[in-house]
Amino acid sequence: MIKIQSTLPATGNAYILFGFEAIQARPNLDPYSSTLRMNDETGQVFTSDVHIKHHVRRGLKAYAAAENLPHAAETVFYEKEDEAGNPCNFDLRLKKIREAAGISKPDMKDALNNTLDLPLFGYVHAIKGENFNVTNAANTLFRPVTFHDCEIYSLGRNNAFPTLDKQNKVKDSAGSATVDSLEYGFFLALWEINLNMLRVNASASKLIDWEKGGAARWFEALVNGMWRAYSSDRYPSFTQRSQFAQFVLGWMPEGEVSYANPASLYDRLEEKRINTHSGAVTALEKVLPDFLSGWGCSESNVFVKHRAANFPVALPGAEA
Repeated sequence: MIKIQSTLPATGNAYILFGFEAIQARPNLDPYSSTLRMNDETGQVFTSDVHIKHHVRRGLKAYAAAENLPHAAETVFYEKEDEAGNPCNFDLRLKKIREAAGISKPDMKDALNNTLDLPLFGYVHAIKGENFNVTNAANTLFRPVTFHDCEIYSLGRNNAFPTLDKQNKVKDSAGSATVDSLEYGFFLALWEINLNMLRVNASASKLIDWEKGGAARWFEALVNGMWRAYSSDRYPSFTQRSQFAQFVLGWMPEGEVSYANPASLYDRLEEKRINTHSGAVTALEKVLPDFLSGWGCSESNVFVKHRAANFPVALPGAEA
């Protein structure tokens, strides 16, 4: 479990850089073409804010169970299916959360105050007579992206049951398809968390007492959600099972920052294409220090640092 000992201020922006790698994986394929989303000029593969938050929500739920938070199984609002695999809609999720929390007198902020994902990621409360918005407190500033050029393979796949043509004969190409596969990619996701908005969203939470833990406890939930989603609690789907957390680093800058996109690290690489973990580590040892310095990250303002056992790159701050 990643712990945060620092006391964070009530206002300002905090930043978290999350690094994870994908090996022979298909992260966030285009649903219409089964091709990887990528920059055709640089060969960098990217995913989306929505995609990474989908996985982090699963990690938040695992964190809630590990921390014995109340009604841990219902601490995430946005889920397509319940624990039994049944489809969920907005009203059904709200009903289940109220039942799990033992709420007898419904209030329109029940979902906000009894989940972990809504105070962090926001939502629209869309019920007749109760419409309101909750602004996101935590967002990825840019699309999570590999900082390097990637090798993409076009692989054939066979399905179990081929289809038939109009004459009831098996089609020559039936039962097979071609999909993109990312051989190796090291992704960087830079998060910005607005502390004032987090306080507004989370101050009445029934799960994490703001008066006792403040922003630090919510940051613990967020970074543990990230880490678990890409380590111990990875989803077994083809898009998620081959992705692995490498490091998480959080800091509060004290002055001006560069606003540099992690994708721009590509321009500083001597070798643009990277196909291995060791190659990514070597490149990051060269380019990451200046990037972090530009974002105002230093030994004195890091509030969380955690690395995988196979990630030796030196980072500012004390290990969590």
